[in-house]
Amino acid sequence: MAFDSVLHRRLIGKVRSISLESIVCNWIENWLKDHIQRLVDNDSYSEWSRVISGVPQGSVLGPLLFNLFINDFKDRINSTITIFADDTKLCSTVRSLEDVHKLQADLNTLSDWASTCQMRFNVDKCKVMHLGINTLCASYVLGDVTLGE
Repeated sequence: MAFDSVLHRRLIGKVRSISLESIVCNWIENWLKDHIQRLVDNDSYSEWSRVISGVPQGSVLGPLLFNLFINDFKDRINSTITIFADDTKLCSTVRSLEDVHKLQADLNTLSDWASTCQMRFNVDKCKVMHLGINTLCASYVLGDVTLGE
């Protein structure tokens, strides 16, 4: 998922919604605000502009804030879900069309959540892996893209 596109105000709103101490929320908000950046190309410089989205790369808080931000979609998923940094995996036993529909419903839930939160999945990296001899091999869609195998 692309965490760099998340607006600071949306991230702070989510952090405040999980009942962290006010002083911690204020500290995170102050840490995020007042960052500026510009582009440099050889000897050409762009104007400075405020950074209103994302978290500084390589920061200690980045992975923590990412996990806090995405934590709410796990409750809406019926498949087994594992998350490590920005890598999310859904696992489900698929032996019937009903199982296919359940897994597709979870993918739809993830897609809807990402759209609502203004995040996006890199669908080129999203793959389906069929394991076992009794697995029903179906096609799955994330957003409007059929996932590769």
